[in-house]
Amino acid sequence: MKSRKWLFPVFLLLYHSAFAFIAWQYNLANPSDAYRYWHFEGNWIDFFSIGTDVIKLINYPFVKLLNLPFWMGFLMYSLIGYYAILELYRFAQSYVNPQHNIFKYALMGVFLLPNLHFWTAIIGKEPLVFLAITWIIIKQTEKQYTNFKYSVGWILLILIRPHVALFLLLAIGITLLIKDSQLTRKKIGIAIGLAVCSLGLYLMTMQLLNRNPFDLAYILERNNASLIAFKRANSYVPMIDYNWIERIFALNFRPLFFDVNSFFSLVLSVENVLTLLLILSAVIVYIVRYKTIKLDTFARVALLFFVVSSLFFIHRYSCLGIFVRTKMMYLPFLLLVVIQIIKQSGNAYKV
Repeated sequence: MKSRKWLFPVFLLLYHSAFAFIAWQYNLANPSDAYRYWHFEGNWIDFFSIGTDVIKLINYPFVKLLNLPFWMGFLMYSLIGYYAILELYRFAQSYVNPQHNIFKYALMGVFLLPNLHFWTAIIGKEPLVFLAITWIIIKQTEKQYTNFKYSVGWILLILIRPHVALFLLLAIGITLLIKDSQLTRKKIGIAIGLAVCSLGLYLMTMQLLNRNPFDLAYILERNNASLIAFKRANSYVPMIDYNWIERIFALNFRPLFFDVNSFFSLVLSVENVLTLLLILSAVIVYIVRYKTIKLDTFARVALLFFVVSSLFFIHRYSCLGIFVRTKMMYLPFLLLVVIQIIKQSGNAYKV
């Protein structure tokens, strides 16, 4: 059996490559951000900034100096995305440690989610961001704070998406603060460091959005304007009319079958139903067996990252297309926790 452990990673590479081909073909017919990240004008020095320009800065030597074709960009970024998925899969194998076939297949299923593969196989922020988040969470769990991957992960995430870095920092910081109820100098130091770093990332985010960081009324006003602006999108969702629970559900579990208007939305609906059922199963298991279920560092970080990210994005986005692109940054980590919770319950019942 051990000699066959290479089979799934190889299949995963072929599976991921298929999504890279689909994404490439889709962008040839429907030029989107990926097309603009590879076809742009300007000098290298023009892109020394944070946010979108970082991708153009990275792409510059391949596009302007080497004149690599568009498909080569998809090949490069899809390999980065595959590597990120493989890194998380290897960690998940030891973290979940599935002994029963049910959990082995469930774990494989998480790493075959179409939405994850599509967005990590495209030219743009997503493959690099997912790799950065994967490195950070894994090394945080392993307490390897001086590790090369941990450092580079933070640098990439801060430069490309400072607001996501803020959400992940808050998730990690809160996890460390609630680890035990005892107040210590170390915990006070963590709280101060968390406050300072969070403020810095908040200011970076507001600068990127061209907002006055201290005018909260204006920020909230612009958030509402952002929700309304998505009315022009084909997959608009009236988030501004929803309550918080409806917003969180829409962000993380739509499109569903009543939203279907294409083959792609049908595939996403199936994925979302399966994801929803898996999460609901874990919630029920945790409620029934909460005394025996242990939430470790990875579980707490993943859960808090999901909560913090969701609470922010529901005030900014109101389009199904953006939803599916956004949640792939945090949902795969949550699903690993979900499988682990269900597995712990099985162990408690000696299944």
